[in-house]
Amino acid sequence: MDAAEKKPLLPTWAVTALIWCGPTLFFLLVDTVVFGLVPEKETVATFCLIPLFGLMVTRMIFLFRSRRSVLAKIGLTILWLLLQALLWYIALFFPINLYHCVREDAPERFEARFSEMHFMAIRPESSAKSLLFPLELGTPEALEYHSYDTSGLMIFQSQSCTLLCRYADEDYDAAKAALEARYRFRTELMDTEYASGDKQVKQIEPYTRIGDDYFRVLLPRDEESGIYDSFYKNCILIVTNDVRREIGYIAFSDFDLDVAEDLAVFLNDYCGWKHIRR
Repeated sequence: MDAAEKKPLLPTWAVTALIWCGPTLFFLLVDTVVFGLVPEKETVATFCLIPLFGLMVTRMIFLFRSRRSVLAKIGLTILWLLLQALLWYIALFFPINLYHCVREDAPERFEARFSEMHFMAIRPESSAKSLLFPLELGTPEALEYHSYDTSGLMIFQSQSCTLLCRYADEDYDAAKAALEARYRFRTELMDTEYASGDKQVKQIEPYTRIGDDYFRVLLPRDEESGIYDSFYKNCILIVTNDVRREIGYIAFSDFDLDVAEDLAVFLNDYCGWKHIRR
């Protein structure tokens, strides 16, 4: 069979469809699988930008396949690249919510991320040192590291990380009891926003339950001075689940957040708990 008689690997319509849809699907997979972009109501505008990036690449592919002169192709390519750079700049102002779940080196990842977030340390009950780490996890049979970051408008950035530990039946009760001896938990009501003047501020309990998960807020380091750091700006919570035999450590930081009127909503929407239990 002559080379001229060889059939193409793909029919023309398939090649055209691949050029039109391929770049957009590629960007979508990279953004969701690699970078962890999650589809939420806050990120609708961000997801709408993905097809625009893909269609720009599609247009460039058709340009390279056209019969235009080399100079015309170079000029139009530079134009499309400038438009893409402008679109990337615009994308910086759109909300971005990123979620990741990793099982390898989970404690090390959590400790490293915690140190990067510049927390006020939590004081263990059994030590005068103002340190939460190293973690005393016991012997969990499974470990997971979760991170949830939100940003938008180049103004605010919210960071949260969670270390989730699952134990065998014979180890869970001991690990749970050790928490009571190691840490102190908040017991007084927490302000949901900054109180100024005579303004009446809503207060909430420092614990809540979401399904079988029970959450409690740890005391900040400076609780002895009477200065309680606003939990909605930075805090650490402990979650226990007697059904799943799990203990989790949740760290959160967002110094631009001004109010959080419901602890369960705060955990789901700002700490990313809804993604961990989805």
